[in-house]
Amino acid sequence: MNHKVWRKPLHKRKAWKQMPLFSKLIYYMQPFVEHLLDTWLQPLPFPTILKFMHSCILMVFIFLPVLYPILIMIVYYGILQYLIESHFDIRYTNNVDLIHYIDYVFNYRMANEKHALFVHLYIERWRYVAAALASFVDYMRLILCLMMG
Repeated sequence: MNHKVWRKPLHKRKAWKQMPLFSKLIYYMQPFVEHLLDTWLQPLPFPTILKFMHSCILMVFIFLPVLYPILIMIVYYGILQYLIESHFDIRYTNNVDLIHYIDYVFNYRMANEKHALFVHLYIERWRYVAAALASFVDYMRLILCLMMG
């Protein structure tokens, strides 16, 4: 009787039931991390801006097992706060007031138009700097490939 235990994936072995939850999460995140590393080791035609965007999307998928329970807890806390405020007329303190904080964030308007224009131009400036740095990295890779190849 030859059991082919080592050819089975880890989640089908007996050891899977004894592993802690954190180890199971790491096991499922490994393909995303390997794909992230493969993305940054791609050859030249794959530009740095696309690598950065692709990496951000992969990071969301890598952190999804952590973000999903946190999001669920925040939503349930908001529902609990709404029920307590509506039935018992209890006002939460500013440190734990989720509903009014979200209302403040979504209804915030800048009173000074010059300040809003300054913030917009500041963000545009850093967007151009990021694009210039990405182009610089791509051109340096191209030069190194031409010199070494």
